[in-house]
Amino acid sequence: MGDTTPLDDASIDSYRDRFARHLSQTVPGRKEFVVARAHGCTLTAADGRDYLDMTSGIAVANVGHTHPDVVAAITEQAGRYAHVNVYGRFVIPEQVEMVERITSVTAPGLDVAYLTSSGAESTEGALKLARKYTGRPKFVAFERSYHGRTLGALSVSWREEWRRPFEPLLPEVEFVPFGDLDAAAAAIDERTAAVIVEPIQGEGGIRVPDDDFLPGLRALADRSGALLIVDEVQGGMGRSGKWFSHQHWDVVPDIITMAKAVGGGLPLGAIVSTSEIFDTFVDPPLSHLTTMGGNPMSCAAGIAAFDVMVRDGLVEASARRGEHLRARMSEVQAEYPERIVDVRGRGLWCAFEVAGDGNAVAGALQERGVLVGSVLNSAGTVRVTPPLVVTEAEIDRFAATLREVIAAGIGISAGGVA
Repeated sequence: MGDTTPLDDASIDSYRDRFARHLSQTVPGRKEFVVARAHGCTLTAADGRDYLDMTSGIAVANVGHTHPDVVAAITEQAGRYAHVNVYGRFVIPEQVEMVERITSVTAPGLDVAYLTSSGAESTEGALKLARKYTGRPKFVAFERSYHGRTLGALSVSWREEWRRPFEPLLPEVEFVPFGDLDAAAAAIDERTAAVIVEPIQGEGGIRVPDDDFLPGLRALADRSGALLIVDEVQGGMGRSGKWFSHQHWDVVPDIITMAKAVGGGLPLGAIVSTSEIFDTFVDPPLSHLTTMGGNPMSCAAGIAAFDVMVRDGLVEASARRGEHLRARMSEVQAEYPERIVDVRGRGLWCAFEVAGDGNAVAGALQERGVLVGSVLNSAGTVRVTPPLVVTEAEIDRFAATLREVIAAGIGISAGGVA
């Protein structure tokens, strides 16, 4: 589909049918539309219709779609080499440049990274690292948490209906209510290898804890000798108005996991920790490996995206535009308080919660040319995570469309209609 001429209905239907026939999917139903191209905060379907993208591909396209600097970096890197042995044999300059950038915005001492290709892979490596370093078997995680779908990551992800079919998973995982320090204190003990937490829960509904929660977890982990793993897969790279969401509370974790926006749109993640903790992977050698983590193409894209964020002040813009976004959503909430029951978030990591079906509201917005998303562990929540380059005019367009949908009562339960 290199040609950008809109496709006719028959061609679009053909793509949908071939997709359904050959691509394994875990979500039933016919796909909404066929993608043709994307640029900035706009996604264009094969029929030529433009959509305002307020999802960033689930917090991936932080610098916007097809940013020219990222495209140029990918093109240049492809002319040098796309893939070599990325782990164990050679020095790859793109990996060095990428890791130096990541660790320049983490706390002092968190200056070593292991590159991965996804958030789930980062979680898997972090769990292995914590177990091997501490010699302990247990993990403490949180209700509504989400850390990925591979076996280890699934073990520390909350939703039982997705865990049950794949059991037995990792033993000795205890879930406690998010934000509840008393419950965490009862669970974290001398058998705990690590506490794994999203500082702001993503798939749990963009839930921001009280200010004492993350510092309290740090203290509880220190008391028991457990490590503190913070999952920044969704909340990192400026999404929350800081480089990483845990930085809102001045807490220094032992391990950070990240992915999504790290690669500028290509698959790239990382585990960041201290040299002391990572040294445990050397005994025995090759305790952990990757084939594609730190792929040169992905690193080149990630370097370009990071440099754009620094040059254009996108972390600061995320904080500023996030305030504008929440203010506009709150205006709609004030008009329809029985229909929108909450507006929350930090930076451009935002959500509103409806008294009804969040998926129906998201669908109605899409019909009107605006893309938002649901979350996995909170049915009434609608996720709003635009690229960090979103303009105030685009935010205002979204808010006007939201007002139209909420005013119509689409997806709102009978008890939520004013």
